Amino acid sequence: MSRQHWLDPLARKLLQATGDLPPDPVRAKPKQRETPNAADTWTLDVNRATPEQWQKLPGCSEHMVDVLMRLQRGGVQFSQLDDLALLLNLPADLIGLWTPHLVFRWHGDTPVLPEQPPLDLNAAAPTLLEQTLNWPKPRLQRLIEERRRKPFEHLADLQERVCLPPDAVEQLIGRVSFGARPSGPSLPPRS
Repeated sequence: MSRQHWLDPLARKLLQATGDLPPDPVRAKPKQRETPNAADTWTLDVNRATPEQWQKLPGCSEHMVDVLMRLQRGGVQFSQLDDLALLLNLPADLIGLWTPHLVFRWHGDTPVLPEQPPLDLNAAAPTLLEQTLNWPKPRLQRLIEERRRKPFEHLADLQERVCLPPDAVEQLIGRVSFGARPSGPSLPPRS
């Protein structure tokens, strides 16, 4: 604490005004810490989030949560926001609202990010699928049979119907599409 002059405050001010005493040192006011709003500071690990955590995001529907949980149970992980936005067909305003809350922690080996446009799994020729996916023949045949029965809606649908292991689905994230989608997210019906 700095020592003040021994004169009474009025005399000190008079002498400071005439220049006979130096001015009092300026004390820095203690900074008030801005307390962040608890609603703005929470985050969720995209690859380990619970349904309750996903539901805290504005505009995250039960359908979206269902798809995300099915993929998570299947061992699928996301490495970037673009993959999640593509899967859920998120509009730009929701992406902006979700971004501060999403943390992409990869649990396991580092993913390989795609470098080519997505392959439409519902429309691609069998030879193109074989060359691009590099899957064993029985798995590729199962994909072709399943898409004949009914087009795939999304990665969770593909994983469940073709019985894909998590690493095979992770390699597809951002690399495949499922044809023209109607407006809004293409998600499974509620059960």
